[in-house]
Amino acid sequence: MGILSTNSPNLWLFRPPPGVIPAVPQHVIIDGNNLLHTMREHAPIPTVGRETMVRIVERWAKQGRERVTLILDGAPPRDGLSAQMTGAHITVRFSAPRTADDLIVEMIHRAANPDDLRIISRDTAIIHEATRRRCTSTPPIDFIAELFPPADAAAPPPKRDEKPDAVSAEEADELLRLLGENEGEDKPFPGADHMKW
Repeated sequence: MGILSTNSPNLWLFRPPPGVIPAVPQHVIIDGNNLLHTMREHAPIPTVGRETMVRIVERWAKQGRERVTLILDGAPPRDGLSAQMTGAHITVRFSAPRTADDLIVEMIHRAANPDDLRIISRDTAIIHEATRRRCTSTPPIDFIAELFPPADAAAPPPKRDEKPDAVSAEEADELLRLLGENEGEDKPFPGADHMKW
């Protein structure tokens, strides 16, 4: 077996073929409180708390190659809950004694490759710093659309077996015949007076 040279069209690791843009893993930094408030207003689920938000973002992160850091305001919760919130695909950090906004701005400022960063926030100072450093930024409302993609429109809605959508006249006559009624004859309902209680 010969060794492939870097000029080989079969070797993508070092030089992609013309017209192919290599996927660059991104570091996604999320303003957690910002996203949490937006999810409470716009997410298609009834109640969203911190841990629910973290699990939803983690599910999203598993589908891609991005590294995700979610920054929350305040001190970490006690009893190891903060360690439980961090998973294989997401890192949760608490900002105390500073604000989450200050920590995110500092992370943007210190990034060696700011164009690899994707910032999820609507905070003015964060967006300003992300724009200045040429980071990608996404408003939380747009990010929610990624977290909750619409169902496949091509899939038909599930059928309910217990009740047909429409009954034809022939089917109605057949049902009446099976139930012992005369076809085509409308019998008045005798009312509650004739019912046995």
